[in-house]
Amino acid sequence: MSQSQVNIRWFGHSMFMIWDDKVKMVTDPFDDSVGYEVPDMTADLVLVSHRHFDHDNISAVKGKPEVVEGEGEKSSREVKFTGIGSVHDEKDGTLRGKNTLFVWELGGIRFVHLGDQGIMLNDEQMKKMGEVDVLFVPVGGYFTIDAGVASRIVSALNPKVVIPMHYKTEVMGKDFPISGVDDFLKGKERVEKAGGNTLTLTRESLPDKTTIYVLDYR
Repeated sequence: MSQSQVNIRWFGHSMFMIWDDKVKMVTDPFDDSVGYEVPDMTADLVLVSHRHFDHDNISAVKGKPEVVEGEGEKSSREVKFTGIGSVHDEKDGTLRGKNTLFVWELGGIRFVHLGDQGIMLNDEQMKKMGEVDVLFVPVGGYFTIDAGVASRIVSALNPKVVIPMHYKTEVMGKDFPISGVDDFLKGKERVEKAGGNTLTLTRESLPDKTTIYVLDYR
């Protein structure tokens, strides 16, 4: 199994660039109405959890990337993805639609991105995820799960690395009535402030116990 270095950069909201020396992917790209600056970026793949404006600005990603979305097993650029169906709200998706949870491995590290998960994960979904190394989890509430449910998911999955996302920051306007990250961090052990927007991991460098890394979008 490869032990290559994997880099994670947060642009804000649920948008990350994740790359190693072979492939570069972007998750849930937002448009400029969210408040963050839309970055100048090129990638091979774009993962889209659902078709809302703050998650599917595919045209902003240069390089004619392949779009990965929806349920099922998919493979692109030698990366295998599992799309797991879920819902965006507590009424089976009737309010905000469906959502896809993505699972993949890169550099020997197993990643899970929850998109705009709206409720607690069920046993079947967690079984499909298997052992999780890095979990991208929404924590802001209102449109997604809140800090409490996010904490329950972290406890259930027991990932090595947790990266909170989809929470309120100073650049987001009143159209996003979501909470900041502090509610999620309250009372948690092993919280690391990255001091920047990028985190670099290898399989060997993963912590033994669940550690939360808070990235800065700048």
